[in-house]
Amino acid sequence: MTPENEEIKVKIIDTSQRIQEVLLLLLKDNQDLRDKLKAESDQRAKETAGLRDRLEQETRDLRSHLDREISERTLEGENLRHLIEENAKAGDAGMNELRDMLEKESMDRIQQAGEMDNFFRNENEDRKKNLEDVNEWIRVENEKRQKEAEELRERMEREKRELQEFIDKDNKAMADKIAAENAERQKKEEEMAKRLADAQQASENGTIQLYKKMQAENLAREAEIAELKERLEREKAELAARMEKEKEEIRNRLEKENQELRDKLDGEKTMLKTNIDGNHNTTTKRLNELAEKLANQIKNGSGAINDLANRLAAESSLLKSLISKPLSIYFDAYRNEDIDNGGEEYLTFTGTRTNLGGGMCAKSGIFTAPLDGSYLFTVHVCTHDMRKGLLSLRCNGNEVASFYDQNHDSNHKNSMASQSVITDLTTGDKIQIYMYTHTGLMDKKSNFFTHFCGVFLRPKGFLDNLDADPALPNGHK
Repeated sequence: MTPENEEIKVKIIDTSQRIQEVLLLLLKDNQDLRDKLKAESDQRAKETAGLRDRLEQETRDLRSHLDREISERTLEGENLRHLIEENAKAGDAGMNELRDMLEKESMDRIQQAGEMDNFFRNENEDRKKNLEDVNEWIRVENEKRQKEAEELRERMEREKRELQEFIDKDNKAMADKIAAENAERQKKEEEMAKRLADAQQASENGTIQLYKKMQAENLAREAEIAELKERLEREKAELAARMEKEKEEIRNRLEKENQELRDKLDGEKTMLKTNIDGNHNTTTKRLNELAEKLANQIKNGSGAINDLANRLAAESSLLKSLISKPLSIYFDAYRNEDIDNGGEEYLTFTGTRTNLGGGMCAKSGIFTAPLDGSYLFTVHVCTHDMRKGLLSLRCNGNEVASFYDQNHDSNHKNSMASQSVITDLTTGDKIQIYMYTHTGLMDKKSNFFTHFCGVFLRPKGFLDNLDADPALPNGHK
């Protein structure tokens, strides 16, 4: 069978499989539809039975309630009757009035019982009518579903017959086409076989001639190879002799150069030894001269060292005195980043513009007093959008001063706030700025709003040894 016939056969089998798959899919859809209709019918029947049971239960409950109500009313009548009989002795007028009241009450109870009976009867009739309507709707729906299922089944059967007819027709046409192609291919194969036999006969004569030609060329190639081998051996022997001669010449030249280098090295060694001996004597003499000169300088320099030590002591005393003077300690710390939502923490800083005396640590936000005395501190901040500013200046954790800013109209604007304070500190006291809950501060890389500044005003006991002018008190009482 040719490849084309195989391909056609595969196509026919593939088409048949696809048709079977379509038929199976249609049958599956039909079965699913039937199962769905059956499940829906069962569901409707179940709901109808449930409604019927519920209606019967409610009817029984109503009847039981009515019977219980009648029994209660009868019991109340009997009690009233006994009460009348017991009170008959009280007088005929009271008894007649009570009898009329009892009869009226009895008539009312009978009328109410009748109305309740009519109400329940009407209610039962309505429930039965609703139940019949539901059953009728279910019956109509079932008939409709069955009709649709029957139409679908007939349509599937019709399509199945049409598809089968189409497949049979297509298979017959395909079989005829394959038969015709097989006959044509058989004819072509016979012609090709004949041509192949003729070509084979002609090829045999050409092969013999080609073999003779190739044999002659092989003999010529063998002669050339033998000649090349002989030439190669001759050139190899000449090359070996030339290499041996050059090797001997190189060995002689190297030995001559080595001897010349040995003689030159011996001469330089002798000259270098003579130079080393002369340099050793010169170096020893120079070292002795330097040692003598150094001893003289040490002797003469002891007085200069004493003068330098005295000068250093005087300058140290002067520096200590200057440090303890007013305005000898000051700093300015700043920030360049926002605080969106601070609270219950100490304020830290980015760096310091100046920090004479080294008392301010920007990273921790702590100023440590280097000396006892009076200090001036100022704080400037700018509140952040939608935030307040509530801060305090603390010394060793104790509050010294506070400042507060509540922004305008729902905190949509910024404003500057500041505080200044003068306080006496002892060496080692720590000053910090504390932020309370929801404090927000605004600072940018190019706008430094937050600043914490401090200045050493005067040391403790300043001018105490001088006669103080009554017009200039020292600030302490």
